[in-house]
Amino acid sequence: MPRMGECPGGGRLHLCRKLAEVRGVPRTRVMAYRLRECEGGFSMNIKSLNRWLGALIVLTALALAWNQFAMEKSFVVDAASRLPVNTVDDRSSGGKSVAAVKTENGRFVMDCTINPGYEWPYCATAFELGRAPYGMDLSGYDTMTLKVAYEGPEPQQQVRVFLLNYNPKYSSQKEYESAKVQEIFYDPGRDKTLTVKLSQFTVASWWSNEHNISVQNAGLEFDNVVALQVSTGGKVVPGAHRIWVERIEFRGKLIAPATFRLIVIGLWMLGLIAYLFGYSVSTRRKLLATHRSRLSLQRLNEALQLEKQSLQHMAHRDPLTGVLNRHGLGEELLRLSAKGDKKLFPLSIVFMDIDHFKRINDGHGHGVGDEVLRGVAEMVQGDIQRDDLFARWGGEEFIILCPGTEPSQAQAMAERLRRAVSVRDWPHGLRVTSSFGVSEARAGEDLGESIRRADGAMYRAKQMGRDRVELHLVHGRGRDQDAA
Repeated sequence: MPRMGECPGGGRLHLCRKLAEVRGVPRTRVMAYRLRECEGGFSMNIKSLNRWLGALIVLTALALAWNQFAMEKSFVVDAASRLPVNTVDDRSSGGKSVAAVKTENGRFVMDCTINPGYEWPYCATAFELGRAPYGMDLSGYDTMTLKVAYEGPEPQQQVRVFLLNYNPKYSSQKEYESAKVQEIFYDPGRDKTLTVKLSQFTVASWWSNEHNISVQNAGLEFDNVVALQVSTGGKVVPGAHRIWVERIEFRGKLIAPATFRLIVIGLWMLGLIAYLFGYSVSTRRKLLATHRSRLSLQRLNEALQLEKQSLQHMAHRDPLTGVLNRHGLGEELLRLSAKGDKKLFPLSIVFMDIDHFKRINDGHGHGVGDEVLRGVAEMVQGDIQRDDLFARWGGEEFIILCPGTEPSQAQAMAERLRRAVSVRDWPHGLRVTSSFGVSEARAGEDLGESIRRADGAMYRAKQMGRDRVELHLVHGRGRDQDAA
């Protein structure tokens, strides 16, 4: 949103046009300059926004690529994982097969003797991933890589891998077999290292039949796996069998790609909402500041009587004292106000008048009076702040505009000046005193009204004996308070 005075149509531009006409600069040149400023600021904002958008797009692409090709997690079952391991065989079902497991050369080795006596004899190496009802959540993994070897009397060996998932809807802590049996089987002689997706597992039909599982609970579940088993095949023949388990690795994404994309979209949406909200708040503030500045500067134009005809014949400086005159004060205040209200307000106004100045002129001549005026101006200029504006208002009256200054600070400055004037050695042994009135100008207020308050406070100081400082405070809207 363009700031007032920086683009055509603003309140400050009206004053700039007047000043341009006084200096002989065509109004169209002022308009063109302001338009270039506005377009330059708008172009800069668009370029900055484009750079940010470009950077965000690149970061988003890199994040998606990282999620797709990296950002992986893994869980390994091997001799170094120190998981509890044991064997399971058909003796628990009335069979006579015997299995034993040991660690050899960094591998688990299960020796199994299959004996007749059970319809479906088997032996298995069982890795304990948890104790019911608490297991391990493997649902965030996508694949399983098996490095398993098998040796047995069959011409073609077969290995079965089971993942047992505990679900209190159908599982019992007292019955090990009640955990859902999910299986995959393959020939380890053909596939010495096999990688399968967990979605390729199937729920064992014999287990579903035995436990009368409903359709709603018949699907794959890996969110609470209590055991991983590597077992002999389904049609195993009697004799000695051996299974080596070197390594089983589960791999998956730290964040699923679909979930990651939703997070990225959500972050983009939040960023967009935050940007729009911030832009809305900023625009509203600028509009309000622009409106206040326009009103304040329009009233300033009226208060300081910056008409074209008078500006053409006025100089910036008072020829006697060398300080600003009204025209110069208006120019400087316009320059300062172009920096914005934060640089201008709080604005304090100090009105100063030399006491009994007519007596000095009448008794000692205008030459001595001029010396007093120059001396007062010199003292004030040496005491005020760099950004303060000091001007001769007319005759023996001076005005000080103090940007960024609270009324109490301006009052202290006025009191310091009053004492300095009263103790100075003046020509012809004169004793010179001065009276001060202090007031404050508020943003959006008619500056002329603020000056009149300071002028009124100065006259009140004269009525109360002269050689003093009077402060006129403004509290709330329409309520004033005078303070010594």
